[in-house]
Amino acid sequence: MTMNFHSIFPDLGPWVKSLGNVFPASAIKAAPWVFPVIETAHLLGLATLGGCVIILNLRFMGAGLTNERAALIERNLRPWLWGAIGVLVVTGLLMSTVVAQRLYVRPAFLIKMLSLVSALILSLGVSGSLARNEGVLTQPAKIMAGIALAIWLLAITLFATSDGPAPGTLHLVCAGWLIVMAFGSKWTRILLGVCTVAMIIAAAVLTYFVYNPFEHYDLVNEIDRWLLRISAAVVVGFLGWEVAGPKPAPRLTPTLTRLVGLFTILVWVTVAASGRWIGLGGGAS
Repeated sequence: MTMNFHSIFPDLGPWVKSLGNVFPASAIKAAPWVFPVIETAHLLGLATLGGCVIILNLRFMGAGLTNERAALIERNLRPWLWGAIGVLVVTGLLMSTVVAQRLYVRPAFLIKMLSLVSALILSLGVSGSLARNEGVLTQPAKIMAGIALAIWLLAITLFATSDGPAPGTLHLVCAGWLIVMAFGSKWTRILLGVCTVAMIIAAAVLTYFVYNPFEHYDLVNEIDRWLLRISAAVVVGFLGWEVAGPKPAPRLTPTLTRLVGLFTILVWVTVAASGRWIGLGGGAS
């Protein structure tokens, strides 16, 4: 069974349907240019927030602005982070009223909301606390991190079990791949590069030469799914090695701090990926 807001709250159907006919949706629909402007502001807010998240959490991972204190970076980014979150919430609510019926039945929207809750807990409750305490993860922050992890894992499970999850899953795999290739050790980058080339060649051979996608569409689609799952497992393995594996030089930051940085970046990528999946249909039939 596909999980979405309709399956969880079926009695809300009439209210959701009415949202498109009342203010502010009615005003937005009345002028064709309003929705694109709101969507543009939403994307700019997402880009600003992404920059804040990446800068601070790369610092936790021992990369980027390593010469600056984490507390100073967090303090300078805080107004931009809060401003971006405010823009995202306001514009997101406005856009949602216009397409409420579609979002109500799309698994991607449920995944985005779950990921967003997890991301906000991490950015506002965990990363901020970690920075202000100069890398010390307090007990309340650990509890919040555990809650955020559980919510994110639920979102990832829905990604993996819903129809048509490939776009969102691919975003996550690519994000993890880029992190490894940009900040991993020399041999990690070489080995991951070799694995990536091997996977691309295998995908090309299986889906273009062994099986014709026009004649065996369902089989080729399943092959692509398994190749994506294997790619995800490979990337997770290399990420785990880079975060927790032995290094010849002393670590700049403890393992738990690096995990928080990596975890926070990937959760926000999940928010963006599920948003893209909504635009591609969101798993709705």
